[in-house]
Amino acid sequence: MKTRIFLTALLLLGCSLLLLGCSSAIVAGNCIDNLSRSIARLPEAQTVNINPFVMNLIKPFSSEMKGVKSMNIVSAEDISTADYTRLKKLIEDCQSEGYETIISSNEDGEIARILMKMEKDKIREIVILSLEEDEANLIRIKGAIDPKQLNEIIENNK
Repeated sequence: MKTRIFLTALLLLGCSLLLLGCSSAIVAGNCIDNLSRSIARLPEAQTVNINPFVMNLIKPFSSEMKGVKSMNIVSAEDISTADYTRLKKLIEDCQSEGYETIISSNEDGEIARILMKMEKDKIREIVILSLEEDEANLIRIKGAIDPKQLNEIIENNK
């Protein structure tokens, strides 16, 4: 009887530690998640999430959306100097694994980044980030996008 109680207590302890470890990993996220949350928490922030269901409704009307599963847009205007400084530090410290920097610009207090995550010859995520002294914007596009399709869109819109 004592052995059963001991094993049950040990099993419950192990499960609770596992759950605590998983929940802290979910909250932590990567630096792109942290940037998105930080911008979304600003006083004048607006967030638009286009989930897979809505994307499937849009796709028949826009061939450019082929392969896109979801989009998240976070924008904040009239940000304070303190918020600008904090976001700038977050961006500078951001070394998110799996993301390749396509474009990086730091000019006159304006920071712009385009990051891309590739997996199995498909673009899994595109992140467009812009920070100015009075506004911050982050756009995340997730899916399985063919790089050739993206090149065609760029060429057609020149």
